[in-house]
Amino acid sequence: MEPLRPTDPEHLGPYRPVARLGAGGMGEVFLARDDQQRTVAVKVIRPELAANRDFRIRFRREVDAARAVSGRYTATVVDADPDGPVPWLATAHILGPTLADAVEEHGPLPPKSVLALGAGLAEALIAVHSAGLVHRDLKPSNVLLSAEGPRVIDFGIVRATDGYELTLSGVLLGSPRYMCPEHATGDPMGPEGDVFCLGSVLAFAATGNAPFDGSSAATLLYQVVHGTPDLTGVPDPLDTIIELCLDKSPTARPTPDRVSAACAPGGADALDWEGWLPKPVAAQISRQAADLMDLDLGPGSGADVVERGPARATTGRTAAAGVRTDPRVAVQQLVTERPSPSRVVFPEVPTPSPPPEKAPDADPVTHRSRRRSRPRPSRRTVLAAAALGAVTLGSGVAALLGEPEERTGSAPKPAGPAPKPLWVYQGAALVKAPAAFYKDTALLKSQSGTLFSLGLADGTRPRWTYRGISQSPTPPLLVSGDVVALGTGATVLGVDPATGVERFSLDFGEDFRFDTLLGGFSDQRVTISGLRFSRPDGSQGSATSTNVVLNTDLRARRANVIPISEEDIGLDLKPVIAASRFVYMDGLHRLTARGTASRGNVLWRRPMNSDSDARSAPVVLGATVFAVDSELIAVDVESGAVRWRVKEEKGGFASVAAAAGTVYCTTRNPHGVQAFDAADGTRRWFRRTPRLDLGNALVAGGGSVFVTAARNKDGFYAIDAQQGELLWNFTDGQDTGINDWQLACAGDGPLIAQHFNKVYALPIPRA
Repeated sequence: MEPLRPTDPEHLGPYRPVARLGAGGMGEVFLARDDQQRTVAVKVIRPELAANRDFRIRFRREVDAARAVSGRYTATVVDADPDGPVPWLATAHILGPTLADAVEEHGPLPPKSVLALGAGLAEALIAVHSAGLVHRDLKPSNVLLSAEGPRVIDFGIVRATDGYELTLSGVLLGSPRYMCPEHATGDPMGPEGDVFCLGSVLAFAATGNAPFDGSSAATLLYQVVHGTPDLTGVPDPLDTIIELCLDKSPTARPTPDRVSAACAPGGADALDWEGWLPKPVAAQISRQAADLMDLDLGPGSGADVVERGPARATTGRTAAAGVRTDPRVAVQQLVTERPSPSRVVFPEVPTPSPPPEKAPDADPVTHRSRRRSRPRPSRRTVLAAAALGAVTLGSGVAALLGEPEERTGSAPKPAGPAPKPLWVYQGAALVKAPAAFYKDTALLKSQSGTLFSLGLADGTRPRWTYRGISQSPTPPLLVSGDVVALGTGATVLGVDPATGVERFSLDFGEDFRFDTLLGGFSDQRVTISGLRFSRPDGSQGSATSTNVVLNTDLRARRANVIPISEEDIGLDLKPVIAASRFVYMDGLHRLTARGTASRGNVLWRRPMNSDSDARSAPVVLGATVFAVDSELIAVDVESGAVRWRVKEEKGGFASVAAAAGTVYCTTRNPHGVQAFDAADGTRRWFRRTPRLDLGNALVAGGGSVFVTAARNKDGFYAIDAQQGELLWNFTDGQDTGINDWQLACAGDGPLIAQHFNKVYALPIPRA
């Protein structure tokens, strides 16, 4: 705490500032008190920023987010005035240093404290995500260490899960050292990104260093996206927990509840928080309390001055004497339910010896994890083993670590060189979604919230741009002559496809957050997925959220809810919409069709043979829907009757496309493409390929099939649709991390290939 300055405000709403607590990029924080003798922390926007509309919007969103989140491990909002002459936000004052300050002054935390920290922060993220929000700036300076557990603060750049974020030209919001890869590359960041940040924070708490470092911001961001985290000195089992959180692939990271269960097997609320911090940090908190009591707060000051947040939950039970629960066992159960709460006392974990000093010529940007004498399964294998209840890793799991068994023969080389692009467009970073087409133009979206049109004959300059859309990772839709895209919150926008002039903007209210356009109909209807919020009557506080799919009539401004089954909650549905049916692969690997015109009742379901957790989008050709798993199935879209099915014996199929009477599937073992007659399932050809990005859909059109390479710097391959000949490989040689290639073609136009911030138009040899 510091004394007030002459220029500090005398009052902030009903609160009287009595001391300064600190300052940040957006403003200052004061210790203040109201007439009821409550002591709070008040965050105030700096006057020069309060006049800026964008900062006002950001601060208002921070207030809304902080009010929506409630939980023991976050700072409780007391009051706010985001629209006043001097905008401010008041939260309960929490005694304790930030994690950054504590580690700087006293060194890394002991292992048992880091495990408790991990459990508390994971519970805080559960509260944030349950409110339909993503924090996006979890870092040591945003974590307070109180005597009763950690608290997450500062929702300054939080966003709703609609994917929209407010950005400033040339400014990267967030802290690079603790960013996740998708945030560093400008991709939309979901709840999985917060888990990556949590791993970085725990690594800092355990070692005093962030897991990624660099001599410049550019080098640092490169390490976050491509580098291996340096976890030197992190003891077991913390290293395993942190490594799982720091997986580059968002889908491979554990959920916060699984992190909490791994750190505190008996439940975070049952931990012995009274002794969770090392003595030097606990003494620092005591000194802060004494300083606060010595501060002249005016009449009525006393023991009730400080609010430390919600009271600690109790279970009415205590652990049996001498019982110790080992977090090492819980690490193998990251994907299982947590046991019933009971008081947990962590076992003492030996503090590792200091690592040897680095050689003078050591490269600071090539740090690697410390070596182990025993082989370890990959992160995905640990998760898979835990999901199956595996607690021992024998030869069966070890076999999973190698390359899959391959059929006889080697991958062929392309028959010829790739064609030269007709044109190349370079601009802002693009949303990871394929282009949509309108007549002789391609419609694309940038991560800065811009929808734009490129001519297929010459796309070096946009024909028009429209600003204000969300970063939803789905292409725009053409519905009844309008280009439809999502705006902020629960807004649906329509623009003229020829000019980019706005035709309509519909806001469905604060009870919804839209994140994905799933499909459209010619009768002015679109299908949207997102979140629906439920709040107590008249409450501005916490809200519960539920996944929802809406069949939305844009003209009538009315939406029918398409039910989502329990097994489908949280899934990327990847539907196809045809014959007034919403068809998708559900969470139990059943091809499912729901009606769209009324209440979304299930019209038919067809179980599929499944050998993996992967799920891909079905496709429709004529009156038949095709879907893949370990088998390829053809189903009548109206009745659900199975027309034919083909089993893939080795590794199953990964994705499917259909065109001109043929169905094409990518295969897992070996990597390649198979073609089948759409009428009866007769196999036409198989073409083995170099390793592919099996999570990316293949594209068929113009007499060719296009598939993306496993490494995005290797580009994509073209295969002749009739004979299965590997024609060519196109690449720009750029490695853009998780920003993989997006391909699309339509009609007689060229292939439109997107790669991070570039668009290539490639001629397609017509059959």
